[in-house]
Amino acid sequence: MIRALIVATLLLAAAVEALGWALPFGDSSGNRVAAGKGSFPRWQALSLVTDAPLKWVVAFGPRRLAALDRDGTLWLFDVTPSGLRVGARYGESVSPDGPPVVVRVDQERLGLALVAPDGRLLVWDDLVLRGYDVGAPLSPLTFPIPVIQAGKASHDLVAVAQDGAVVLIGGLSAGSPRVISRLDIRALPDARITLADLDGDGAPEAVVLTGPTDRYAHGILGDRLEGGSVSVIGVGSHSLELKGRYALPVPAVFEDLVPILAFIGGPPRPSVILTRSGNGQGTSMVALGWRDGGLVLLAEGPSSGRSHRWSHLIGALDLSGGGQPEIVAVTTPHIGGALTAYRRAGGSLVRVARAPGYSSHAIGSRNLEQALIADLDGNGAPEVVVPRQSRDALAGLELQGDRWTERWVIELKSPVQSNFVATDLDGDGLLDFAVADRRALYVFLSVR
Repeated sequence: MIRALIVATLLLAAAVEALGWALPFGDSSGNRVAAGKGSFPRWQALSLVTDAPLKWVVAFGPRRLAALDRDGTLWLFDVTPSGLRVGARYGESVSPDGPPVVVRVDQERLGLALVAPDGRLLVWDDLVLRGYDVGAPLSPLTFPIPVIQAGKASHDLVAVAQDGAVVLIGGLSAGSPRVISRLDIRALPDARITLADLDGDGAPEAVVLTGPTDRYAHGILGDRLEGGSVSVIGVGSHSLELKGRYALPVPAVFEDLVPILAFIGGPPRPSVILTRSGNGQGTSMVALGWRDGGLVLLAEGPSSGRSHRWSHLIGALDLSGGGQPEIVAVTTPHIGGALTAYRRAGGSLVRVARAPGYSSHAIGSRNLEQALIADLDGNGAPEVVVPRQSRDALAGLELQGDRWTERWVIELKSPVQSNFVATDLDGDGLLDFAVADRRALYVFLSVR
């Protein structure tokens, strides 16, 4: 039942978006899971050296990738049978902390939404990159999330403003995007908004970390601000409404940027999965669920036992085929990281498998997307794709019982720099994979 619900959610997201890996973390739920199958380790490897390391990569329609480098230059790449080709470049005009996002401008056209360093909304469309003052400067540390509204051919955007408000932006199809609703909510300045139907009413809710606080001075995610709460926002066609907030008691914080909305067993609705940390409390995973008009604690995992021992949540899926989803994380990715799987047992998240030697995050980075879940080898059992501890090799690991097994490995020329992308890049119906290290962009095409 749960596996069917997960598959249905992935298919629904694909049907609504039809844009491939259009966000740096895949679909709008934040659950880093790609639907489909590949042929790894049988692949065709393509590469292209770039002038500056690429920080972010997304799939932009058939046979095209959009990327952003560390200097704020937007790149468009064409994926051809013979190699990668630069289609266009737009130099140093974008905040490198906010990746490109694929949006539907109208029924026929796709575009890209980005944020300028000064907070203007940037929209690439029809070979032109335009900047817009939408009525509120946006946070350059994050990116807007597209949402389809009933009766509209284009996306609206939900975004974090510089003053911590969450704003709804409409008017993409008319070429005049503007804020049409605003909710003053004190969002974390680098929070990533995620979307799912949490309360079962058929409409999406936006979930975002709020209540920025510096009471936990770890600072591994780009600054010393963490979320003291997580908020749920109803997204209407012209309105935003605060529906619920879950606040942590002092000294705890949510040491995260991306609330993951995924099925973990129990109620047939997504849970909100986050990393909780606190001085003297260590770090643990928590799963929140929507009950009686608000968020409540459903389950929590074991504590690390020590402060400043972070766990990086990746996503949740039935990896073992047993009918119950596993929650996947890399514990302490900066100091001997271990790929770890948990299952829910009542109010606990119980560790069921662990493999040391992996790292999914670079300390101080806001990029939490250097890991994903996908059946890239096509055997029916998804792999978790993570860097090895050296960060210059990527491994696909399958959960077999209570053990992780490496199914394939990609060797890079230097440490990984960008997020991961898993989608069909060449139109043959098979999953492909894209990533950048410090020297080049790589695409690995599955082959029949």
